Parts: sequence; structure tokens; C-alpha cells
Amino acid sequence: MTNQELIEKIYLESTKGIKEEWFISEVPHWYSYIINLPKDLQVTYLTVVLENQVLNGGFHQYFVNGYGQFSKETIEALIEIGAFKKSNLLDKALNIVKDEYLSDEEFRRELVDKTLKKLFIDDDLFDPLGELDDIYYDIEDEDIEDLLGDYLRKSFKEI
Repeated sequence: MTNQELIEKIYLESTKGIKEEWFISEVPHWYSYIINLPKDLQVTYLTVVLENQVLNGGFHQYFVNGYGQFSKETIEALIEIGAFKKSNLLDKALNIVKDEYLSDEEFRRELVDKTLKKLFIDDDLFDPLGELDDIYYDIEDEDIEDLLGDYLRKSFKEI
């Protein structure tokens, strides 16, 4: 089984319980579901989502689409698989987007409700986040598919 096939299999497993209405609900079911997944499923979901979002539309898209609510957990997931440079970039992106006076819960709520002033009202974050996108794209020694595949193979000894 290739890394891509393994990651797709685990990613599908991680998303099978997600309900579409959670994305428009004020109740944080989506967040709760993801943070309560078994570690291997959570790490897979978080790293695949980050990689897909950043490669498709950058950190700005990642946050606008609500995935930034998982930033702290994703930083931990990236560290878990050995993607230290990418975890550092996500941490920098989070610090750009999240005002320090906001609690994590307030930040998640404003992000999902699309009321986060910095991102949805003023929206002057394209340039600073775009600079981080460029650095992310240039990191050649932290291939998420390879790192995540290795991590999953260690988690599932039988694969």
C-alpha cells in the first residue's frame, strides 16, 4: 500500500462521522468531533486538511474556511509527524490571525461564525499570510505524504 493510499484510507475513516450541518451550526460539534478522534485519525485529518488548504489557497483559505479553529491541534499533529518547519509556519500564521486578547474558544467561535474582524471585516491579512505560503511551498524536506505515511505505518504495525 502506498503512502497516498494509506493516508486516503485513514483520512476517510477520520471523516466518516462528520455531518454537513456542523459546518453551519453555532454548536461546536465539528471541533468536538475532531479533537475526540483517536490520535492517528486526528493527526491524519489535521495534516491532510492543512496541506490541501495551503496548497490550494494558502493560509488565508485555511482560516477563512474555518479549519483554523484546529490550528493548535494541527501544530501538535505536525510536530508529531516530524514536520517542524511547517508547524512553525502555522504557529506564525495563527499569531497573525488571532488577536492575543481572544481566548481560544472566542477565536474558534469568531472564525466559524465569520465575525473575526481581522480576517472577515478588515481582511488585510493576504500579504502577511501570503509570505508564509511562499515559505511553506519552498519547504522540500518535509513532505507531508512521506512523513504522515511513516507515522501511520508506525502506528499500525500490521500495515
